[in-house]
Amino acid sequence: MSSKIEENKVLVQRFFDAIERGELGVFDQIVAEDYNDHLAGQSPGRENLKRYFIGLRSAFPDLKLPISAIVAEGDRVAVLNAVCGTHKGEFIGLKATGRRIDAMAFQLYRIQDGQLAEHWEVADFAMLMRQLQG
Repeated sequence: MSSKIEENKVLVQRFFDAIERGELGVFDQIVAEDYNDHLAGQSPGRENLKRYFIGLRSAFPDLKLPISAIVAEGDRVAVLNAVCGTHKGEFIGLKATGRRIDAMAFQLYRIQDGQLAEHWEVADFAMLMRQLQG
């Protein structure tokens, strides 16, 4: 396997680790300034991505994103991960419930010049909402 593919996988792992630790300043090194996120409702750009995760971590301060599988080919890295945490702040208009969430997500990243440049996601949002609404 090429070292570039391994480097891309490490880059994505660094991204997930930074989110879990709340160290979003790391994004300045590993996320392209014009990052394009294809997640519904998400605006492009690194700063918008930071704001998104600030909000998500505010809603779920103990947010964990354990990776079950990570596969890379060329400039793409695919990740299957869980989304776990306790709902302690407002999330998409829903006030804190104190409930735990545990849902799955599939992410696809495109790497360019050693940075995350583009992202697609499919998540089990229905499961997450069922858990929040009891």
